[in-house]
Amino acid sequence: MPGPRFELVIVGSGPAGLAAAANAQAHGLDYVLLERADHLADTVHCYQKRKHVMAEPSPVPLRGAVPFAAGSRESVLAGWSKFAAGLHIRYRQEMTALERLEDGFVVRTPSDEIRAARVLLAVGTQGNPRLLGVPGEDLPHVSTRLVDPDDFVDRDVLVVGAGDSALEVALALCERNRVGLVVRTPEILRAKESLERDALGRLATGQLAIHFSTTVHHVESGAVELNKPEGRVRVPCDQVILKLGATPPRAALESFGVRFAGSGRDARPVLSQRYESSVPGLYLAGAVTGRDLIKLGVNQGFEVVEHILGHDVEPADEEVLKQRLPYWSGTVRQRIAGLRDEIPLFAVADEELLREVMLAAEVREYRDGAVILRQNDYSDSFLVVTAGEVDITVAAPAAGAAGAPGAGRLVATLGRGNFFGEMSLISGRRRNATATARRGVRLIEIPRKAMLKLMATDAAVKAMVDQAFLIRAFQGYLFPGLPEAVLWGLVGAATIERLEQGKTLFREGDPGDALYLIRNGQVKIAKISAGKELVLSYLVAGNFFGETALLPDAPRTATVTAIFPTDLIRLAKTDFERFVAVHPELAADFAGKLEERRIASLIAEATPASGSVLSDLIRQEVVMGTQALFIDEHKCVRCGNCISACEGVHADGQARLSLTGIKFYNLLAPNSCWQCENPLCMTDCPPDAIARDPHGEVYIRDNCIGCGNCERNCPYGNIFMVHSRARGTVFGWLQDLLGGGTGGAGAEGPAAAGAGGGRTVAVKCDLCREIHGGPACVRSCPTGAAIRLEPGEYQQRLAELVVRGGDL
Repeated sequence: MPGPRFELVIVGSGPAGLAAAANAQAHGLDYVLLERADHLADTVHCYQKRKHVMAEPSPVPLRGAVPFAAGSRESVLAGWSKFAAGLHIRYRQEMTALERLEDGFVVRTPSDEIRAARVLLAVGTQGNPRLLGVPGEDLPHVSTRLVDPDDFVDRDVLVVGAGDSALEVALALCERNRVGLVVRTPEILRAKESLERDALGRLATGQLAIHFSTTVHHVESGAVELNKPEGRVRVPCDQVILKLGATPPRAALESFGVRFAGSGRDARPVLSQRYESSVPGLYLAGAVTGRDLIKLGVNQGFEVVEHILGHDVEPADEEVLKQRLPYWSGTVRQRIAGLRDEIPLFAVADEELLREVMLAAEVREYRDGAVILRQNDYSDSFLVVTAGEVDITVAAPAAGAAGAPGAGRLVATLGRGNFFGEMSLISGRRRNATATARRGVRLIEIPRKAMLKLMATDAAVKAMVDQAFLIRAFQGYLFPGLPEAVLWGLVGAATIERLEQGKTLFREGDPGDALYLIRNGQVKIAKISAGKELVLSYLVAGNFFGETALLPDAPRTATVTAIFPTDLIRLAKTDFERFVAVHPELAADFAGKLEERRIASLIAEATPASGSVLSDLIRQEVVMGTQALFIDEHKCVRCGNCISACEGVHADGQARLSLTGIKFYNLLAPNSCWQCENPLCMTDCPPDAIARDPHGEVYIRDNCIGCGNCERNCPYGNIFMVHSRARGTVFGWLQDLLGGGTGGAGAEGPAAAGAGGGRTVAVKCDLCREIHGGPACVRSCPTGAAIRLEPGEYQQRLAELVVRGGDL
């Protein structure tokens, strides 16, 4: 006997299903909603207790009547339960089969056969969690969800994953447990920036251990064995929580006739603009489409019903994206289609992923001759050229920061469809070139996080960006002026290797079989001279090393060790030799570069003092800094002018340095901010009060709340918590007279704060960023003992001071 018939059968009572049901009921559409569980929204129901649910993406409006705002899991579920009281929902009705008929579908459940003109699958992926596929993951202490963080106290917990859910679980447990987070990649790419910042802050304070570039080998009772870059490591573990995402029910969907966009694990179902699958009348919305944000699910469910009713409806993000893409015409889909025709990088990207990227992007225009970015600036956005041309120039190494627009050697001219900024995107370091507009330029500027997320999700995009990184590195160092087309074969042969901190890649005298390009991180180049290690140099992202291996039968001439975790791009000797054999004209230039390196090595051996100083700088991690203060103690007369000058130029009267710090030979690196390449002080600032300007100076805004996180996260003791107070008051004068000082750092460390009242805030050196003349401490030193140096000056200038002082 035929079962009941409906215009629409909705499967799944999550946000997409609820929105569809509510809109169908509002328009009098005959529908029913089937839910396999005995409660609404099983995915949200399975969140850990008291989890904060975010309403992202914030620029996109919410459609329909389903209530949703950021809040606790409990408040969201309570609001939905109240709202759903009047909807036609059948609980404990799991869809076991779906059959296509001539006039619609039949949906089978354990107790019924339901006819439907159309079907909307709004199922979540909670029932299909991804697993590791390793021995031991079926043990009782391995789970895929956290029910209540309060159930765990003083336990060893390992969370596997790097998405929002994994970080939320790790953060919920780390205050009362010993928690480790296993991350497959070298950094956290897919999580929200606020969660990543919180996790890195807990890492800096020791509350959370993060195992980067790591996978699980196997699980056993009481322990987990990890595959880390340095080898196999066994860690104690009472509980393993797997947060690896979930797999859409692809096999079931394909059995219904639904086609997918590819064969990869992250491939999405092919859908029309109406969310209709390749099966006419079968619609998909919510997590099953690959877009698992709640707000997007609500909007999709609402829009599906609008399309079924024949209403002309635009996507919810349409107006927002039109504003983000103002120079193109038509619908957003038409605008993005136009961009994909013009820009090869966008052509290989998934269209829906591009919509998400464009929500974070900005379009910018530059007049002819305008500088878009400068060499040595700190900015990390990714830029795509949509009109005009961009000249990429590199200043000579000795010149330091880039000079006037157009100065330096022209590396490339990029036209419409090209992109730049991949070096800072990948390595997180200063800009390695200056970009100047020609003929009027229009760019799409994409924030680093949004671009990294796209690369992590779309393999084709990542491959294209990595290839550009390699080509431009080859052009910039080994083969200047060589066209990109010639270099493609060389780039295709390269591979990526990971080198953990302190690990040696190869040693002096080893056979040479490859050269390397640093993708990110830092390495130390050293050799043995007179029985001692002599540090020749340290290299950062974008530099090559190991070129001598390309000479016939040449052994390694130095030892290479990672200063910090480093990704390397490896080019085998055999591949390089094949390339040069095809282009013999390149051999002479390359030989010249090898000779430059040989001469530099001889000079370093002849000046061992320089290598000894550099070795100390690396050991003390001063090389983390981008501009450090040094004091020659043989010249210092202890006048205190540097402290007084620092107090005098800041409106709060607080000194930003202390004459304590790291001492070696006759040099002092005092407690004064080094403006680190990767500032840990910025990782856990609740009001985002710590910022970095394009020139690299890290500074603290006025909205500091005095939480002390930055002081705790700085490994070098260069941030001070003080009480602010008004200058020039009678009370302040009396405080100074009675020995209370100014509340600054003073000569021997942070002053005893509190005597003058006011609120507690953090202070740190910002290189007198808004004060004419540069750092006051250097300007006020009567003997020239205080100097500020950039990394390129450390080795030579400091070695000169040490040798001149007779301490080496």
